[in-house]
Amino acid sequence: MRSGAGSDEYIGLPQRHYGIISGFIFRHHVKAMRSTRRQTNRTLRSDIAHEAARLVVEGGCRSFAVARHKAAARMGIDNLRNLPDNVEIHSALIEYQRIFEGDRLCQRIEAMRREALAAMVVFEHYTPRLVGPVLYGSACDHSPVTLHLYTDESESVTRLLCARKIDYRLTETTLNVSSKHRDVFPTYQVVNRDLDFELVVLGLAYLVHPPLSSLNGRPMKSADAADLSMLIDAEQALRANVPGGEIASVARNF
Repeated sequence: MRSGAGSDEYIGLPQRHYGIISGFIFRHHVKAMRSTRRQTNRTLRSDIAHEAARLVVEGGCRSFAVARHKAAARMGIDNLRNLPDNVEIHSALIEYQRIFEGDRLCQRIEAMRREALAAMVVFEHYTPRLVGPVLYGSACDHSPVTLHLYTDESESVTRLLCARKIDYRLTETTLNVSSKHRDVFPTYQVVNRDLDFELVVLGLAYLVHPPLSSLNGRPMKSADAADLSMLIDAEQALRANVPGGEIASVARNF
């Protein structure tokens, strides 16, 4: 049978209808490809995040930035535009610790927080605040206890350490103080009871306007001695009811 004018001889439809159907099929195909690509990208980001978390836990990297690029290199990833951000790596880190460390993580975090609380008594004149992984509940065996000390006279911290005959190493810490600016702060590295401490000295103005978190870009979470003491007591109570669950719940809040 001869096809009529303006029709497609293979399906017997007018060419304009065939064009509409072809366009629909093409758009559907493109959409499916994009969906598959997005799913592949999410899976790849997750794989890199978990490998980076493993590197952090095992002590191969001290920062998420280094761990992220090292993980991508190990996995043979050349496209660096789709790497996981710090929040994704932090989430993977918490998951890794929950699976492979369990109660040992809880015991480590509690011990480190108690040592932080004791140190806060020593540096009470500087309105100390606990920040970082020990507060978040994601500290590894090699993580330092990081305290922020606030004073406009950083040399007074040196005098206090010398007066107490506490050995220290003076270095620097760079923090984001706004979305566009970073600043460098003197940092005293101290070892006490086999734990590494980092005492970062900030001006008094940062008590009101804290530096920004490297995780999410929001003002950095911190805890004073009273907050930390309540956190330790609350987790002890939670652990009695839900073993192993309290650290992860605290970490998710940050």
